[in-house]
Amino acid sequence: MPVTALELQLRQIARDRIAKGTLPCKLPQHIWATRGSEKLCALCAKPIGAHEVEYEMEYLGGEFETHTVFRFHVICQASWQLECAQQAPVRDAVSPTA
Repeated sequence: MPVTALELQLRQIARDRIAKGTLPCKLPQHIWATRGSEKLCALCAKPIGAHEVEYEMEYLGGEFETHTVFRFHVICQASWQLECAQQAPVRDAVSPTA
């Protein structure tokens, strides 16, 4: 599937924010999809309009504050998740014991 310049740019932003620790690479406790709230996207920093889908990822405790919510546009959330998947540790194949 061809990748657009926008997708490449968003994935680079995601890599940078993951490396800096400002975006997590773990599953949130809660995920919602709703109509955009005009709040800023955690990846592209642009408002998520009421005509757009907004993903909300809620984290409770851990590496972030007690309660942290990240909001994303659909394409931004997908770009972030792709980068998290790329950074997942590669599991060694289990070799049969003889």
